[in-house]
Amino acid sequence: MLLRMTEGARARRVITRSPTRTVGRFPSLKAGRSIHWESQLERDFVYLLEFDPAVLDYREQPETIRLTVDDKPRRYTPDFLVRTASLMVVYEVKPADKAAHPDMVELFAAAADHYAGRGMRHQVVTEADIRIRPYLDNVALLLRYRSHPVDADIEARILDRLAFEPASLGELVASLAPHADMAEVLALLANHRLAADLARRLDRGAVIRLPGEG
Repeated sequence: MLLRMTEGARARRVITRSPTRTVGRFPSLKAGRSIHWESQLERDFVYLLEFDPAVLDYREQPETIRLTVDDKPRRYTPDFLVRTASLMVVYEVKPADKAAHPDMVELFAAAADHYAGRGMRHQVVTEADIRIRPYLDNVALLLRYRSHPVDADIEARILDRLAFEPASLGELVASLAPHADMAEVLALLANHRLAADLARRLDRGAVIRLPGEG
C-alpha cells in the first residue's frame, strides 16, 4: 500500500530538545505547514527538499513499520516521505558514522526491501549527500526570500535584461537601482524564475541567467 502525503499525524512524537540535540520546525510552503526536524542535519535536508523543484511534497516521520532483522522484530520510523512526479521515496537522514554501523546497515536493508515491495524507494542520506557547499549555503540564503514580493514590472524588467545575455548579480542589481535591489533578484532565484550555478558562491559576481539557458 502506498503512503499518502496527507495521512494523519507524525508516526511518533518529535524528540525534545536536549543539551546534545537540537530540534526545531521549518515553515514549509510545499507542505503548507511547519515541518519538524530532530537534528541540524535533518534541518539541512529539509532546506534541500523545500528548494528542489522536483520535490512536489514531503512530510516527516510518515509511519512506523514492523520489520524482522536478524530474526528479531524491529520497529522503524523513517525520517521523511518525499513525493516527486514519478515516484515516492522514503528517506533516512543519518550521520555517516552511524549509518555505517552494522546494526543500521541491516535495518536499512530490511527497510529497503519492505518499501520496494510497496513500490517505493528507501534511501539513506548522510552529511556527504546533504552538506555540499556552497550549494547548501546558497539554498539556505535563497529560502529566506521565497515570500519576498516582486513587482510585476520589476520582474519583467529583469527578464527583458537577461533575454539578451546573462549578467552578474552585481550588474543586474545596479541596473535596477533605484527601483529595486538584490532582494528582488534573490526572490526570483528562490522561486526558480531565474537561475544561477549554485555550486558556486552566490555573490555579486555570480552569473544570473534565465532558466533553461546554459
